[in-house]
Amino acid sequence: MAQKFSEFYDEFYEPQFEWYDNKAIRNKRRHRVIKISQIVLAATLPVSVSLFPVTQSSIWQYTIIIVSVLLIIIESLESFLNYQKKWMNYRTTAEGLRREDQMFKTRTGLYEDADDPEKEFIERVLALTSQENRYWEITTRKAQES
Repeated sequence: MAQKFSEFYDEFYEPQFEWYDNKAIRNKRRHRVIKISQIVLAATLPVSVSLFPVTQSSIWQYTIIIVSVLLIIIESLESFLNYQKKWMNYRTTAEGLRREDQMFKTRTGLYEDADDPEKEFIERVLALTSQENRYWEITTRKAQES
Protein backbone atom coordinates (compact mmCIF):
# COMPACT_ATOMS: atom_id res chain seq x y z
CA MET A 1 0.00 0.00 0.00
CA ALA A 2 2.85 2.39 0.80
CA GLN A 3 4.22 2.00 -2.75
CA LYS A 4 0.82 2.72 -4.31
CA PHE A 5 0.25 5.66 -1.99
CA SER A 6 3.65 7.10 -2.86
CA GLU A 7 2.83 6.77 -6.56
CA PHE A 8 -0.57 8.42 -6.03
CA TYR A 9 1.01 11.27 -4.09
CA ASP A 10 3.83 11.88 -6.57
CA GLU A 11 1.96 11.24 -9.80
CA PHE A 12 -1.52 12.53 -8.99
CA TYR A 13 -1.70 14.71 -5.88
CA GLU A 14 1.32 16.94 -6.49
CA PRO A 15 0.60 17.58 -10.20
CA GLN A 16 -3.07 18.28 -9.39
CA PHE A 17 -2.18 20.72 -6.63
CA GLU A 18 0.32 22.52 -8.86
CA TRP A 19 -2.20 22.67 -11.73
CA TYR A 20 -4.96 24.19 -9.57
CA ASP A 21 -2.51 26.56 -7.87
CA ASN A 22 -1.08 27.77 -11.20
CA LYS A 23 -4.54 28.16 -12.74
CA ALA A 24 -5.66 30.20 -9.73
CA ILE A 25 -2.63 32.47 -10.01
CA ARG A 26 -3.08 32.93 -13.78
CA ASN A 27 -6.80 33.71 -13.52
CA LYS A 28 -6.21 36.12 -10.64
CA ARG A 29 -3.68 38.03 -12.75
CA ARG A 30 -5.99 38.12 -15.76
CA HIS A 31 -8.90 39.29 -13.64
CA ARG A 32 -6.85 42.07 -12.10
CA VAL A 33 -5.45 43.24 -15.45
CA ILE A 34 -8.95 43.45 -16.89
CA LYS A 35 -10.34 45.22 -13.83
CA ILE A 36 -7.48 47.74 -13.72
CA SER A 37 -7.94 48.40 -17.44
CA GLN A 38 -11.64 48.97 -16.91
CA ILE A 39 -11.01 51.37 -14.03
CA VAL A 40 -8.38 53.36 -15.93
CA LEU A 41 -10.49 53.62 -19.09
CA ALA A 42 -13.68 54.44 -17.19
CA ALA A 43 -11.91 57.15 -15.18
CA THR A 44 -10.11 58.76 -18.12
CA LEU A 45 -13.08 58.82 -20.49
CA PRO A 46 -15.22 61.51 -18.77
CA VAL A 47 -12.16 63.56 -17.90
CA SER A 48 -10.99 63.48 -21.51
CA VAL A 49 -14.39 64.56 -22.78
CA SER A 50 -14.48 67.42 -20.28
CA LEU A 51 -10.94 68.67 -20.92
CA PHE A 52 -10.87 68.22 -24.67
CA PRO A 53 -14.25 68.96 -26.23
CA VAL A 54 -14.98 66.45 -28.97
CA THR A 55 -16.05 69.09 -31.43
CA GLN A 56 -12.59 70.69 -31.57
CA SER A 57 -10.69 67.85 -33.18
CA SER A 58 -11.52 64.75 -35.15
CA ILE A 59 -8.56 63.00 -33.50
CA TRP A 60 -10.25 63.39 -30.10
CA GLN A 61 -13.54 62.21 -31.51
CA TYR A 62 -11.92 58.99 -32.73
CA THR A 63 -9.94 58.62 -29.51
CA ILE A 64 -13.08 58.91 -27.38
CA ILE A 65 -14.90 56.43 -29.60
CA ILE A 66 -12.02 53.95 -29.46
CA VAL A 67 -11.71 54.21 -25.67
CA SER A 68 -15.47 53.76 -25.29
CA VAL A 69 -15.46 50.67 -27.51
CA LEU A 70 -12.44 49.26 -25.65
CA LEU A 71 -14.24 49.71 -22.37
CA ILE A 72 -17.27 47.81 -23.66
CA ILE A 73 -15.08 45.04 -25.11
CA ILE A 74 -13.12 44.63 -21.89
CA GLU A 75 -16.30 44.50 -19.81
CA SER A 76 -17.79 41.94 -22.18
CA LEU A 77 -14.65 39.80 -22.07
CA GLU A 78 -14.63 39.84 -18.28
CA SER A 79 -18.26 38.79 -18.23
CA PHE A 80 -17.73 36.07 -20.83
CA LEU A 81 -14.40 34.64 -19.64
CA ASN A 82 -15.24 34.70 -15.90
CA TYR A 83 -11.66 35.05 -14.68
CA GLN A 84 -12.74 35.99 -11.17
CA LYS A 85 -15.04 32.98 -10.81
CA LYS A 86 -12.37 30.65 -12.21
CA TRP A 87 -9.76 32.16 -9.92
CA MET A 88 -11.97 31.57 -6.87
CA ASN A 89 -12.87 28.01 -7.87
CA TYR A 90 -9.28 27.01 -8.62
CA ARG A 91 -8.03 28.67 -5.42
CA THR A 92 -10.70 26.90 -3.36
CA THR A 93 -9.72 23.52 -4.79
CA ALA A 94 -5.98 24.19 -4.38
CA GLU A 95 -6.46 25.25 -0.77
CA GLY A 96 -8.66 22.21 -0.10
CA LEU A 97 -5.90 19.98 -1.47
CA ARG A 98 -3.30 21.81 0.62
CA ARG A 99 -5.44 21.43 3.75
CA GLU A 100 -5.84 17.69 3.15
CA ASP A 101 -2.09 17.32 2.72
CA GLN A 102 -1.37 19.23 5.93
CA MET A 103 -3.95 17.29 7.93
CA PHE A 104 -2.64 14.00 6.53
CA LYS A 105 0.99 14.83 7.33
CA THR A 106 0.16 15.98 10.88
CA ARG A 107 -2.45 13.23 11.41
CA THR A 108 -5.08 15.74 12.51
CA GLY A 109 -8.77 16.03 11.74
CA LEU A 110 -10.19 12.93 10.05
CA TYR A 111 -6.72 11.39 9.86
CA GLU A 112 -6.20 11.35 13.63
CA ASP A 113 -8.31 8.25 14.25
CA ALA A 114 -8.38 6.81 10.72
CA ASP A 115 -7.69 3.10 10.39
CA ASP A 116 -6.13 3.66 6.97
CA PRO A 117 -5.02 7.31 6.63
CA GLU A 118 -3.53 6.75 3.15
CA LYS A 119 -6.83 5.41 1.83
CA GLU A 120 -8.73 8.27 3.48
CA PHE A 121 -6.34 10.80 1.91
CA ILE A 122 -6.74 9.29 -1.56
CA GLU A 123 -10.54 9.27 -1.29
CA ARG A 124 -10.70 12.86 -0.08
CA VAL A 125 -8.29 14.15 -2.74
CA LEU A 126 -10.25 12.35 -5.46
CA ALA A 127 -13.47 13.81 -4.07
CA LEU A 128 -12.05 17.35 -4.17
CA THR A 129 -10.82 17.03 -7.74
CA SER A 130 -13.96 15.31 -8.99
CA GLN A 131 -16.08 18.05 -7.39
CA GLU A 132 -14.14 20.63 -9.43
CA ASN A 133 -14.57 18.50 -12.55
CA ARG A 134 -18.34 18.31 -11.99
CA TYR A 135 -18.49 22.08 -11.55
CA TRP A 136 -16.61 22.53 -14.83
CA GLU A 137 -19.02 20.20 -16.64
CA ILE A 138 -22.05 22.07 -15.29
CA THR A 139 -20.74 25.52 -16.20
CA THR A 140 -19.62 24.35 -19.64
CA ARG A 141 -23.03 22.84 -20.31
CA LYS A 142 -24.78 26.04 -19.18
CA ALA A 143 -22.52 28.15 -21.39
CA GLN A 144 -23.28 25.96 -24.40
CA GLU A 145 -27.02 26.16 -23.78
CA SER A 146 -27.06 29.97 -23.65
